[in-house]
Amino acid sequence: MREVDETQNPTPLRRPWTSGSWAEHPHMEDYRHEWFGDLLVERATWRADAPSRHLANTQVGGPGYIWFRFWLTDGGYVVEKYFDPQGQVLGIYIPVAPPIQLQGEQYRTTQLLLGLWLDPGGRVRVLGEEAFDRAAHEALLQEAEVALAERRIRELTLSIHRGQFPPPLIRNFEIRVPSDKP
Repeated sequence: MREVDETQNPTPLRRPWTSGSWAEHPHMEDYRHEWFGDLLVERATWRADAPSRHLANTQVGGPGYIWFRFWLTDGGYVVEKYFDPQGQVLGIYIPVAPPIQLQGEQYRTTQLLLGLWLDPGGRVRVLGEEAFDRAAHEALLQEAEVALAERRIRELTLSIHRGQFPPPLIRNFEIRVPSDKP
């Protein structure tokens, strides 16, 4: 089975994030979404033939893994929470991106190489720093994008440290996976 390590693969400078994209992903099934006012919550399960995926040295994808994506328009953040096939929390990923834009009924943003990984123990890790620093140094990102990304990463890490982010809805969110046993 093929394995993908998201922290090692080359990342485009501006990776688009679009609500509903999981519905078209070839290794995901059982895509669902629900609107709660301005909050959009997406859910998808990885197919039985899906390759394993890793983020921050943690397997976050593979057969039966479950992903949730929360589009937080208040503050303009996207937050993903990953679960293994038994429903155990693997971690939370927050891409560093400009605020979310609504186009029709679809949310959009663009990740600027950086992201934060929160493991279940509460430790925070910045992902993509080397690629971001290189792109900034080589002027592959606009000065405004660099300033925005640096400001957003500072805001996020401070909010996480203060226990204000992610919001309790996401931080405390758990799932139950039915067992095959009666």
